Amino acid sequence: MDNFNSMGYRFHPTDQEIIHHFLEAKIRDGADFSAVMKEVKFCNFEPWQLPEHSPLPSDNQEWFFFSKIVYKHSRSSSKRIDRTTREGSWKVTGQDREIYDENSGQLIGKRKTLVFYQGHGSNAVKTCWVTHEFHSEIASFDQEPFVLCHLKRKSDDEPSSRSASSSQN
Repeated sequence: MDNFNSMGYRFHPTDQEIIHHFLEAKIRDGADFSAVMKEVKFCNFEPWQLPEHSPLPSDNQEWFFFSKIVYKHSRSSSKRIDRTTREGSWKVTGQDREIYDENSGQLIGKRKTLVFYQGHGSNAVKTCWVTHEFHSEIASFDQEPFVLCHLKRKSDDEPSSRSASSSQN
């Protein structure tokens, strides 16, 4: 672990590395990457609680986690992912970004961008918390459905983050 805390080290994998090296290995082999990212039930926590679960301290306000996919209706054939927490929800913003293998050109995954809204319904307020949720396109249906979440806390000087971040402290 001391190697990860040495001066000059920055954990900043590319989208392709996230899919190939981390997510596919976790799904396929159950690989353990707990030195750099842990498995958490992402929506069991509010975004401001998650950084304390990261094995890597970050001055960059970025953290990485594995999380099992939880569907809203487990008994139906619906594939809608449940992204609600006790105090709010993660909402998908923009379009998915496709990730291709730079050598083969094959589609290997997708990246969804989500923003955390504190509160529920029409009273929800956009916060400074953003996550990129990575999905593997190569994983088979019989493998554990994992995503890799790249959590970021944007700067507090953005107007939309002031009210939500002040209520967190």
